[in-house]
Amino acid sequence: MPETNPTRRSGGGLRFVLLGCGLLLAVVAAAYVWTGIRVAATVGHLEAARDAGERAVAADGADDRGALVAAAADLTSQLAAADAAAADPTWAVAARAPMLGGDFDAVQTLARALGAALPNTEPLLAALRGDAADPRALGAALAPLSDQASHALDALGSIDTTALLPPVAAAVERTRTLLADALPALRTAAALAPLNAAVSGDEPTRILVMLQNNAELRTGGGITGAYLQITADGGTFSLDAQASSSDFTARRTPVADVPDAMTALYGDVVGRFPQNASMPADFQVTATLAAAWWQQRGGAAPDVVVSLDPVVLVSVLRVVGPVALADGSVLTADDAISRLLVEPYRTLDSDGQTALMQDAAARIFAQLTAAPSDALAWAAALSGPVAEGRISAWAADPDIAQALAAGPLGGPAARLDAAGPQAYGVWFNDGTGGKMGGYLDVGMQIASAQCRLDGRADVVVRLTMTSTAPADAATALPGDVTGRGMYGTGVGDIGTSVAVAAPPGTFLASVTKAGAPARIAQATEMGRPTSLLRVNLSPGERNVVEFRFVSADAGRADPVVVHTPLLNPIRTAATTVLDCG
Repeated sequence: MPETNPTRRSGGGLRFVLLGCGLLLAVVAAAYVWTGIRVAATVGHLEAARDAGERAVAADGADDRGALVAAAADLTSQLAAADAAAADPTWAVAARAPMLGGDFDAVQTLARALGAALPNTEPLLAALRGDAADPRALGAALAPLSDQASHALDALGSIDTTALLPPVAAAVERTRTLLADALPALRTAAALAPLNAAVSGDEPTRILVMLQNNAELRTGGGITGAYLQITADGGTFSLDAQASSSDFTARRTPVADVPDAMTALYGDVVGRFPQNASMPADFQVTATLAAAWWQQRGGAAPDVVVSLDPVVLVSVLRVVGPVALADGSVLTADDAISRLLVEPYRTLDSDGQTALMQDAAARIFAQLTAAPSDALAWAAALSGPVAEGRISAWAADPDIAQALAAGPLGGPAARLDAAGPQAYGVWFNDGTGGKMGGYLDVGMQIASAQCRLDGRADVVVRLTMTSTAPADAATALPGDVTGRGMYGTGVGDIGTSVAVAAPPGTFLASVTKAGAPARIAQATEMGRPTSLLRVNLSPGERNVVEFRFVSADAGRADPVVVHTPLLNPIRTAATTVLDCG
């Protein structure tokens, strides 16, 4: 047998193990060195991207298209480089490193989250590089970009910055703040893009603007108190005509077709009075009614119909600044609601009210069209009104109409659909015939529970409605405010029809007012079972109404509510769980 040397073999094995460990340590060390290089590169690109973003914001504010394009291109280039550096597989090794692993992971998450939005920036850059930004291309780019920004914010929200090094924690927090601040404006820009496309065509575009008055509520906001016709042509806008709702003559028959469900809920008044054009939840019906009223008075058929309420005008005034009126007074963002919706009905007759509104509309429009084109400022200013449903739009162009209907400007029914399959719509319509909406206070709560043997959920929409009108409202307030008791509501009281539109297939279990069963009207509007209740409130009176439903399918309910934008913000409580006892 050949001679063996156990000692030699053992020593060779030990050297082999030591050599292997040395090689492994060398590989790991090299990986850490390489990852360190990649981390440094990633951080450098992210810092350069931040600088480019700040230049882009400044260029947009200065309306410098060339500088904006250059800064935006640099921003995307730096983010692409950061994303590529963060995609290196050695980051997985670094993320497990003691002490600094969390920092490496945070930097990678930051770079990858921002880099994920890059594919959606290409159409935006392509549109900006053109001689004039193509509104349709911009709209197509903005919607997915806002979605990706939302995903990035969610990804960064999962990072625990308390365990990170101060510079890394600061970078994550700063990016979170920037995204949180930018997201509402980005969503608003995406929502407004189809409307921008509608008024930016090669041919003149006729725009019919409906000004809502939330002091007298309707589903879409308020009665249509005024109509304006504007023409957009080659980037310029002109105010062609105005009309007050009092300039129209009420009809015995509807001015246009009204869905049967609307008649079942509200009677035959929807299409017979121009003030009621915004009663339907479907804004296409509203636009059809408004266009029909305008044409009946001799106006041209509109290409676009836009609905705005006074809160939108407040946002406009915050951008364009105070507006001097014909009487020498100055209208500001702080007093516009009172000056336009409260004081005129207390101090002016009908002709004076019309003159004031038309003068204010014309002067705000003139200052608006003369204002610098600061897209970010406008998107930020209008983000609140858009999110609250205070701006709705329709276009005769089928493609643009479809894009509008799919977004926040689509009107009440579109906002309800966008809120998800378990969304409930709460619509308010005034029955006073006056301007008592400023005295209506509403608290809203939605609750649910699975208590039934069949597994379906019970859902309750609870409204606490209070009149804050003075005790002597019947005598202290003028008839234009109280409505003079002409529509079955006591003088000084507030009469409101409250309709709740439930998800398709939902069953109505009961409706109570002040704890007692209530008489209601019911109809199916746009596939949604809708129940309507009339609530009358005397000064200082509070009433609690509850709509109780049974969900269409078995399983947990996560209901949400979409509602008419009121003059006073609705106090919304968190969703609660019902007691099954």
